[in-house]
Amino acid sequence: MSGDDRQTRYAAFDSTATNLVPADTNGEPDAFVWTRPAGPAGLELSAPGGTLQRASVSSAGAQADGASTRPALDGSMRRAPHCVAFQSTASNLAPDDVDPVSDVFVRDLRSGRTRLISRGIAPPAEDASIDGACRRVAFVADGAIYSARVAGGMPERVAAGADPHFARDGTAIVWVRGASVLIRRAGRVARVGPGADPTVSDDDGHRWAVSFDTSARLTRRDRNRGRDVYMRVLGPRGGPSRTDLISATRRGGRSLGGHSFNGGITAFAATRGIVVFVNERATSVLYFRNNNSGNIHPLAHAPASSPISGAVTSARANFVAFMSTAGFVGDTAGLPAVFFKHLIHGEHAA
Repeated sequence: MSGDDRQTRYAAFDSTATNLVPADTNGEPDAFVWTRPAGPAGLELSAPGGTLQRASVSSAGAQADGASTRPALDGSMRRAPHCVAFQSTASNLAPDDVDPVSDVFVRDLRSGRTRLISRGIAPPAEDASIDGACRRVAFVADGAIYSARVAGGMPERVAAGADPHFARDGTAIVWVRGASVLIRRAGRVARVGPGADPTVSDDDGHRWAVSFDTSARLTRRDRNRGRDVYMRVLGPRGGPSRTDLISATRRGGRSLGGHSFNGGITAFAATRGIVVFVNERATSVLYFRNNNSGNIHPLAHAPASSPISGAVTSARANFVAFMSTAGFVGDTAGLPAVFFKHLIHGEHAA
């Protein structure tokens, strides 16, 4: 999802469908960007709407000759979104890439230009995360995290690891190495804790909040044998100063039980923001935790046979997106679909 303050103009996803846009004849997965409808229709989301465009095309508009997947959008509290990063095995998206090895690209939705980001990287490059201003992209190649400027230049090797995530304001990056979550902020690297699938907030008064899921018990209140979602807060140096069990009945409560998976953290989650997560027990439930009140609230329910996955949130969490095969509004095919939800109006759109 785009991170543009309260607007949340875009959602991005990849699909093997051939009927989403005209002239999709490449027979490959493509990256798409959905634009939310303007006006009340874009808030109520009572029926499918908006516009859809294919992002995995060249600057000349040629469709990719390889698979394009895992798109990531920019946008921040101060910057309107206009870029989507993605990985692709295509060899015809940029003049400086002519082989079928996976590379990372950025498509500028304003200018219509597609750039190669993993310049000079021979191993497959994948799993892109873009900052909110379309200035830098993090990605993985040969077991290491790289950071590259969208405008040009050679990528910088950050550290060994996988699963990078950039803060919207570009001040921090988190990743996983082995079974640990690490963060680089203010030029320093620190271990956040044992876990996976991390996301990081903006600089919130010289503090950064990191949400992640883990099977480790990091508080006494966690008596659950399954995975839980935690948030840890770090300053400019040193390790965590605060640990909070997010997948609990409330702040200070016990774990919900079952397995919980991190969905994302808002730009200012360290003190008053929101963390989105999925809990799986008898059913699959998408929750948001309000860090201001300490309460959690359900957003969507799905049967265990059609679990909710891939949950993400906007900069303020006024919108969330997720995937499921359950038959929410606008979808009856029983196939994996992407859904978009407004937290206030409470409607779904496929």
